[in-house]
Amino acid sequence: MNVVDMALTLLLTMLFIGLIIKYSCKIGMLDIPNDRSSHVAPTPRGAGVAMFLSYMLVLIFFHSGFMLEYIGFFIALILIFAIGVYDDNNGVSPKIKLLVIIIASLILFFINDFKIDTLGTWFGIEINLHWIIALVLTIFAVVGFTNALNLLDGLDGLAGSVALVIFVSFAYIGYIYNDTFIATISLLMIFAILGFLHFNWSPATIFMGDSGSLVFGFTIAVVAIKAIDYVSVTSILLLTALPIIDTLVVMTRRLQRGLSAFNPDKTHIHHKMLTWRGSVDHSVMILVVIQVVFSFIGILFREQGEISSLFLFLMLLYLFFNFLDERKLVRDRILLTKMKKSITLLIKEKLTHKRAIIISIAFILLLIVVRIFLF
Repeated sequence: MNVVDMALTLLLTMLFIGLIIKYSCKIGMLDIPNDRSSHVAPTPRGAGVAMFLSYMLVLIFFHSGFMLEYIGFFIALILIFAIGVYDDNNGVSPKIKLLVIIIASLILFFINDFKIDTLGTWFGIEINLHWIIALVLTIFAVVGFTNALNLLDGLDGLAGSVALVIFVSFAYIGYIYNDTFIATISLLMIFAILGFLHFNWSPATIFMGDSGSLVFGFTIAVVAIKAIDYVSVTSILLLTALPIIDTLVVMTRRLQRGLSAFNPDKTHIHHKMLTWRGSVDHSVMILVVIQVVFSFIGILFREQGEISSLFLFLMLLYLFFNFLDERKLVRDRILLTKMKKSITLLIKEKLTHKRAIIISIAFILLLIVVRIFLF
């Protein structure tokens, strides 16, 4: 991967996005606002198509040998892209999307041998997994993160910016460990995203659609699995923290309310942040900075063993879990109110007028003694 390849990816992305914006009405690529949308006017979508075409063209013309070496990944990626495009234009049930992602995971596992076959080293013992367990865990990880990034795509510039930070982290890992796959894929994605963000920052003139968010989520999951060859398993949780934490917290909250974990709502972290800040730009910038901090910590702890990284991740998960807990705030307010009422009632019952005078006189005498003997 050289500077020319990266520049081509950037410029092709911007060119294709410009064409999609211009002809979006004719080709039916318009996003109509709904009750969970952050935009109010119909906006072109399909930037994912532009990004996919840009880096695929660069790879086909200048890195065909690389594509053949990792043919399983690219077949799986095309499947993910295809279901994303179909969903953007026609809509598809979650079950069908889940099935396609599972098939893509199976292709990765059996053709390119991309798999999570270890849980890392704990207390000096490396935990290796049987291939069946490795297969199940790999499918779970790919499906989970692909959907996690898709769910994060709720504010202008958010999913793209968070994905950018994550890919920069993995590009660094690919560079320092000399892994061509991680470095090449991450760099191409970085420059495709940069071309996209030019049009997607608030107010966005185009959205990536599922053709973008599903591809980004899937690709991050794959490079993360490949990175396990070099870094601790739990440090991956930090490198990709924000989408994972958001999904875990939101799904848990839905189950606590007796709803389906997959029931769409406006309880994601970006919804909370927007309510708090009142500005899309500020909300996105804060969340991106949070992911930068997570990724930086993940890189620092990449070889520190599993326990330290897991502890940090669980601590962050706990903090976000409480941050997003509206009911906790209500409970706290109710508790404080009850405490105030109890204390007030106790004072009224126990502190008579005579007792109040005696306590006041005693306190005054105490102060006089302190003043005479200590000062």
